[in-house]
Amino acid sequence: MNYGIALGSGGIRGMAHIALLEYLEEKYDEKPTAISGCSAGSIIGALYALEPNSKLIMKKFNYLISHSSKEILFIKKNLDNKVTGFAKLLSSPGILNNDLLFKLLKSLFYKKKFSDCKIPFGVVTVDLESENIEEITEGYILDAVMASSNVPAAFTPKLLGGMTLVDGAVLEEVPVGLCKKLGAKYIIASHIPQSNNKFKDGLEYINYISSISDEYIIENTLKLADEVYIFDSQYEWYEFDKYKEIYYEAKKKLEKRKLGEINGEN
Repeated sequence: MNYGIALGSGGIRGMAHIALLEYLEEKYDEKPTAISGCSAGSIIGALYALEPNSKLIMKKFNYLISHSSKEILFIKKNLDNKVTGFAKLLSSPGILNNDLLFKLLKSLFYKKKFSDCKIPFGVVTVDLESENIEEITEGYILDAVMASSNVPAAFTPKLLGGMTLVDGAVLEEVPVGLCKKLGAKYIIASHIPQSNNKFKDGLEYINYISSISDEYIIENTLKLADEVYIFDSQYEWYEFDKYKEIYYEAKKKLEKRKLGEINGEN
């Protein structure tokens, strides 16, 4: 079966993608012919494209999070502190420098290139200068994944190839189109929206309102996919300490779906 997987954004909520990859490995005997990713999906997708083994990806995340506790705590403290964060944004386009992303992701992708992938792979990011979606399918994976994961305002933009790049989710949360361009005929899409509609301050309220319009846009994108998985999550994208909870919640949802398929409900 010629199928591809388009993995969407979501920060640490992207752990649900790993559960999905495990599920698809059982459902289909063949590996995907293409993978595309945005933000968190670019990280998971790159790892899987380099080494198509979902169990190995989980091991790598366990290692990464356990050995990056200082960086992770620093990110969470700065993003949770709205007063300090707003003050930093008055003089900088990001609360945190994107060097932090480099430190976190270097151990996963250092010196790896798209040409090293065992499955054709690509990521989406957005160029602020042209205001266009950029599809990256060659060069160093670390650079591309950093650009695609560069959450606006949280991190300073990534400069690459004369472009000023930020998170691909700004314009395309789930890169279904890129997956088709990479050769896949049947597209499986994974979308991870935040389901928490409670807000503690005005900034969270504005983000929530923005997310409503984003969901209308993503609905049209998901219609282009042949098979869609949606993993609603209450967690903030930077709650890295919740990565196991997110993973197991996704597994439970997929187990219910599997039972439904067996019973002929889908």
